[in-house]
Amino acid sequence: MPKKAPADLTVHTRVKEALKSLNLDQTTVAQKLEVTQTMVSMALRGTNQKTFLRLLTLLKNEYNLDFNENSAGGDHIEMIKTELRELNDRMGEVLRGIEELKEMMKK
Repeated sequence: MPKKAPADLTVHTRVKEALKSLNLDQTTVAQKLEVTQTMVSMALRGTNQKTFLRLLTLLKNEYNLDFNENSAGGDHIEMIKTELRELNDRMGEVLRGIEELKEMMKK
C-alpha cells in the first residue's frame, strides 16, 4: 500500500528545482546515494522520508545547498545570480580577447 505524501511539499518542490538547475537527474542522484531511481522518485514525491533526508544531506555537502526551513530560500537564488553575472563578465573578457586575436591575425 503506497504511503501518503505530506501535505506541505514546499521543500520537496525546492529540491526538485535545485536538482534541475544543477542538471542532476534522478538516476545520477540515485547512484550518488547508492539507492534505486525509484527510491529517489518516491523521496521527491514525499513518500520516502529516509531517502529524502539523505538527498538533503548530499545537496548540502556536495553543492552547499541548505533546505532547512529556517534558511532563506532566496539566498540560493541570489548566489546563482551573482555567479551568472561573474560568468557573464568573464565571457565578455573572453570575447574581447578573441576579437583582439582576430585583429592581430589580419596584420
